[in-house]
Amino acid sequence: MKPEDNEKQYEVGYKKPPKKNQFKKGQSGNPKGRPKLIRDFKTDLKVELESTITVQIDGKPKPITKQQALIKKLLSKALNGELGALKTLTNLIALHLKVSEADIDELLDEDVKLFDKYYVERKGGKRNDN
Repeated sequence: MKPEDNEKQYEVGYKKPPKKNQFKKGQSGNPKGRPKLIRDFKTDLKVELESTITVQIDGKPKPITKQQALIKKLLSKALNGELGALKTLTNLIALHLKVSEADIDELLDEDVKLFDKYYVERKGGKRNDN
């Protein structure tokens, strides 16, 4: 018997490489593996904002995302009368909550009047715009 008779006849052709060129059993076709993903700025920012930190809320530690912490801080500054924070907050509201630009401008005008009134009544003078 010839060795060729022992094995089935193997036809070489499209998607059928010669036996000597085929991968050996247990051998990977990509020994280095898939290349590591290189993340862009947007992905890094998203991952960082989704990570959690522990903050004190009503005297108790509570884990929240960094994004939530930034929003809380921005809202707190806006409520304390910082116009830069208020403008940033209203821009974020307009962008993400689909509020029109005219509504934001109107809201800002009303808020500026309220802040002016507050400073005149409570602080005895005009506020400083930073």
